[in-house]
Amino acid sequence: MGRQPRLLVLIGSGETAPQMTRGHRLIATRLASEGGRLKDVRAAVIDTPYGFQSNADALTTGLVQFFGTRVGMATTVASFRRSHDDEVGREIAYARILDADFVFAGPGSPSYALRVWSGTRIPDIFADKLRDGGALVLASAAALTVGRLTVPVYEIYKAGVDPYWLPGLDVLSTIGINAAVIPHYDNREGGDHDTRFCFLGEPRLLALEAQMPDDVFILGLDEHTALIIDLDAGQSSVVGRGNVTVRHHGQSDIFAAGASIPLDQLRNAEPRPASARAAQTPTAASIAAQRSIDIERQLDDITGRARLVEPRIEAVLDVRRAARASGDFATADAIRDRLLGLGVAIADSADGKTDFRLPNQN
Repeated sequence: MGRQPRLLVLIGSGETAPQMTRGHRLIATRLASEGGRLKDVRAAVIDTPYGFQSNADALTTGLVQFFGTRVGMATTVASFRRSHDDEVGREIAYARILDADFVFAGPGSPSYALRVWSGTRIPDIFADKLRDGGALVLASAAALTVGRLTVPVYEIYKAGVDPYWLPGLDVLSTIGINAAVIPHYDNREGGDHDTRFCFLGEPRLLALEAQMPDDVFILGLDEHTALIIDLDAGQSSVVGRGNVTVRHHGQSDIFAAGASIPLDQLRNAEPRPASARAAQTPTAASIAAQRSIDIERQLDDITGRARLVEPRIEAVLDVRRAARASGDFATADAIRDRLLGLGVAIADSADGKTDFRLPNQN
């Protein structure tokens, strides 16, 4: 595929509902480009926002099946449930996100996602996706994290903490938007009490607005509603069953489904160039992770490909040998475990050599 459109999709809720399914297919079709096939579009699901939940594995399986079966994209998992997980595992998650055409993160806890992502490469990788091409699709909790400020929903609504803001990932500022994203904007689950504005209600939203800098506005996303921002076209569109609201100190502009919003109405600066962000120096773990991704792709169809795969495995083993020689046994063990996870059996001999066997090889 050639240069892809640069799309940011923010979803209020219902990311796997029928209306949003049609939206996902529309985005995937755009990424496939003219004459392309949906199955050629690579999707990555990031499991961070719900990574603390006991049913995290089931949620991941459901999302992979949804994007793979219902939407039709080749889908993998960029697993990043803990910021202190092994370095190779973290680098593999980075590599899968960078490699994907369609990147999705969704429900869970925004404050948990922030704790895991803050101080990592995730904010820059999200910004790079918006600059270089592809679709960054964020729903519910994940959408909450990408603005300058983030509402700690569980802490306020469930634990009764007085309203306060958390610093967000501030990815939106890289495309010139100074906003705090609030999904579930029209929520009515409370029945006889106000649960609009992501379960905050009007009094708590007013308390939060009083704490906001003057140059930040609230970007509200109704449930089962998405805002699709096309950075190349300079336009955004509202799809789904509800509205998108731009609210600044109590004054709201409301955009119904089907409406187009010029990007200049939402932005106040141009994207930062790549040189404005710190360059990333490749580490042994990141090199091993990228080579592991290459092996994973080719192992999907191993028949007749051994001669292609074997040199890549040797290259990964070279990185592992170097890590062991330098005393970095954590990285060496993580590389070994990753290869085993791919079905590549390895055996270290006393003379320092390492043999390997591919899946289905005797």
